[in-house]
Amino acid sequence: MRAWFDRLANRGIAIFVAVIILTVAFVSMFNMAASRQELGQQARTQVAMVAELLAYELDRKLIERFNILTGAAATMTMDATSFRQFSGLIMERQSPYHHLFENLILFDEGGVVLEIYPEVEGLVGTDLSARPYFQDTNRGLTPVISEPFESYIRKLPTVAMTAPVFNHNGRVVGVFAGTIVLTSHNFLSEVANTRIGHDGYVGVGTRSGKMLVQGGRSAGFRDLSPGNDVAMAAMDGFEGVRTTTNRQGVEVMVAVQQLNMAPWFVLASWPLEDAFAPANRLREDLLLTIAIVLLILLPVAWYTFRRYTNPLIELAEQIRERHLGVRPEPVDVGGYREIRELEQAFNRVMADRNEVEARLRAEQEMGASILGVLHEAVVMTDTEGRIRYANRRAEEFLNRAGRLEGLVLFELLSFEAEGEEWGADRFLSSDEVHGMDGALRDEHDRVFDVEVTMLHVSRGEPDERLVFVVRDDSERRRQERHLSWQATHDSLTSLMNRRAFSAELVKWLAQARELEAPTVLMLIDLDHFKPVNDRGGHLTGDELLRGLAATLRQVVRKTDVIARLGGDEFAILLPACGLERALVLAEEIRRNIEALRVAADGQEFGVTASIGLSDLSPGDASPREAMARADEAAYAAKARGRNQVVVIASPLSD
Repeated sequence: MRAWFDRLANRGIAIFVAVIILTVAFVSMFNMAASRQELGQQARTQVAMVAELLAYELDRKLIERFNILTGAAATMTMDATSFRQFSGLIMERQSPYHHLFENLILFDEGGVVLEIYPEVEGLVGTDLSARPYFQDTNRGLTPVISEPFESYIRKLPTVAMTAPVFNHNGRVVGVFAGTIVLTSHNFLSEVANTRIGHDGYVGVGTRSGKMLVQGGRSAGFRDLSPGNDVAMAAMDGFEGVRTTTNRQGVEVMVAVQQLNMAPWFVLASWPLEDAFAPANRLREDLLLTIAIVLLILLPVAWYTFRRYTNPLIELAEQIRERHLGVRPEPVDVGGYREIRELEQAFNRVMADRNEVEARLRAEQEMGASILGVLHEAVVMTDTEGRIRYANRRAEEFLNRAGRLEGLVLFELLSFEAEGEEWGADRFLSSDEVHGMDGALRDEHDRVFDVEVTMLHVSRGEPDERLVFVVRDDSERRRQERHLSWQATHDSLTSLMNRRAFSAELVKWLAQARELEAPTVLMLIDLDHFKPVNDRGGHLTGDELLRGLAATLRQVVRKTDVIARLGGDEFAILLPACGLERALVLAEEIRRNIEALRVAADGQEFGVTASIGLSDLSPGDASPREAMARADEAAYAAKARGRNQVVVIASPLSD
């Protein structure tokens, strides 16, 4: 199908047909929309009229029965005794109205059945005072139309009309009632059989939430569905027409009409698909019209477009031959003016392209020569990481001379910067990278310290390329590491110097509140070191200091910090050690220093140490306070005769 559309003639035919179809479709859809709008208004009027007529008919039936019942009750005025005695005669007089009611019933003032017509065995004498309709009538002293209920006699959905019977003094002596079975042929059965269109139907419900007629048939006492928004609105007194969706997901137009005589309402429902059936038939006519138009016009359009595109087909063939080098001479097919202008334009483009290609080849050769002498490795890859170009330095760097193009770069090496690995996807999604320091590991597991620069070429285009410039940075970083080490360490003993030790002291002082055991500062001041330098020489003194540094490393923990603060002054920081444990360690250090000997010119030289201890306290305002206490303790050790350990605890420790 795609190849068929690639041909201009076929595409022209398709456009021609599409224009015809769209024109016919637009006109037809406009007419159909107008028809649907008119049909919608007619449907709205029709469902409203059906609901109104049925509500009127139900009101008429209720009014007719209500007037007869209340009129009959008004003629029964007498005292209670007479009412009970003559109840049979009274009921006989009401028999002509039986065709309007299922049963006629006389109650005394207490709710006991005196008479029922037609007669029902066992019902006379029954106390029905608990019935809501009797209680409402007796309480309100007015005629009542009850809520639907299940009849005592036939167990069918029924309503009762009641009217109070008074004596001459206006006191209630009884109640006259008539029951109506809602499913009887002369009441709701006609409503249930009413149809609107082909699929429309009528429903009757009460404001108390019961459906009497639903979906074109009697519903008994079925509760209203909570999802029926129109019925729920009707319970609140809504009258009018709405469009909604029923439980089957069908869009319907629903009209609501409230009754005047009872708290009921009529629902007239008509599916829009049924209401708009004439408009839907118009759609079928549209499809038939389009089919006829296509059958007539397709052959004509095909012939016309093929005739005018043949020169283009021949021109395309000559262009293909020219591109492949099969045709050395310029293209020439003749034809109408537009084709000739296209021929001339192509011939000019081909001439310009040949000239540009020659210049590009010369520049490419010059660029390759420049890249070849660079000390940096230059690699160009596509978006999949496949190498498209690599200079001589890149081939040497990866130990693959002349064999890099076509290989996947990140299968030959991995690159890590700041503890994170950078692969092809990350470079592709990132912005340009300039001078990023990292470690490069090749396929032989060799690791190089490098500086990487990455540039995007034609980013976002199909021919996007990534250019990597990699510089071997091992020597510079080695020098930086050496300078950094020299800045923080004593060159003679390789221990930390005073500046680095001060930084560690600040760090552990900040954590003093968080540690269970305090961090302890130990200051070591050598005794009798000057005679070693004076008699044995500075080289002997240096050897002694190096031996002392080795002794300290052997005694302390890996987490402890040792530093040479000055000529014969050393310090040890014991994190989370506690003074008791630090005192034991200090005594061991003192003994080891005392046992240390250095020989020179047939003589042995040694020193002792005066050691001061103090703990780092959260109350110390600065490291100077802790240093001052430890220094005071070391001074006290010298004052007591040297070669001793003295502890001065912080005020908070006391």
